Amino acid sequence: MSYVRQALIAALGAFALILLLVAPVSIDAQAPRTVQDGVFSDAQATRGQSLYAQRCAGCHGPALAGANAPALTGAAFTSKWRLEPLSALFIKIRYTMPPNAAAAAQLTAEQGADLVAHVLKSNGFPAGKADFPAADATTSRINWPALASSAAATAARFPPTGTLNQLMRGVFFPNSNLLFTVQTRDPAAPVPPPDPAAKGAGFSVFEWGQGIYTGWPVIENAAAALADASPWMLTPGLRCENGRLAPVTEPDWIRFTEEMVSVAKRGYRLSQTKNQEAVAEWTGDLSDACAACHGVYRDVGGRGRGANPLATGTNNARCTHR
Repeated sequence: MSYVRQALIAALGAFALILLLVAPVSIDAQAPRTVQDGVFSDAQATRGQSLYAQRCAGCHGPALAGANAPALTGAAFTSKWRLEPLSALFIKIRYTMPPNAAAAAQLTAEQGADLVAHVLKSNGFPAGKADFPAADATTSRINWPALASSAAATAARFPPTGTLNQLMRGVFFPNSNLLFTVQTRDPAAPVPPPDPAAKGAGFSVFEWGQGIYTGWPVIENAAAALADASPWMLTPGLRCENGRLAPVTEPDWIRFTEEMVSVAKRGYRLSQTKNQEAVAEWTGDLSDACAACHGVYRDVGGRGRGANPLATGTNNARCTHR
């Protein structure tokens, strides 16, 4: 019995030691990484610097300070990208730079990753031991450091014209539906010609508009519309359809709005890759972002419930009604 007991104690001790050795690694692996964590190597940044001088300096300036194109350093630059993962910057560089480049001149994934490394180092972020990997750069979840305080809510220069529901139905609903169609339809697929015999039948302004702007630009436009329209939800004086003031100063409302901006921006970047599978998978994130806000402020039981002297009937049940 004593031998068995000693063996069991030794085994438990060895198991505890393994946990001590493994646990820190596992925790670190699961923790969200930011560009402060050394996500590129010095050698990679050096390669990127050489490539930048050849391909980018003519527009963005030799010191990344801007020329014919915007600066790639400084507070304005990092502020622009802070709500998106680092993959967004990679997609912007790899798939859209230089503008209107021929297919033969498009950057490779490795070149895009090297340029990202150079931009990060030029902005003072530390290098690490390993390269920023090109293989999964499009889906990387590396983020930018969080700001010390949120400046999401700012004074509006113009008072809102419509209600929150009009904003939703005029901008968010149609553009979201366009994005969801990527799940079943390739935007690059040819649009079937209209049937001359059915001319005028089923005509709508919506169909007419999609006949003018077709393909992947339609998806880019829809995602950009969501990203840029989302801050309107923070406009002071914005009212719900039931007459209640939208809770634009509530922390949850601001957080949900910022999440929508972030999700929409990622959708915009992914649409630039023209990868139907990636965008279709991303639409799940879009659906989740909508549902998170609806669960608190729209659906029955959320914080939008309660009496309102400006509204009557069932509209009192929530901030907006379906």
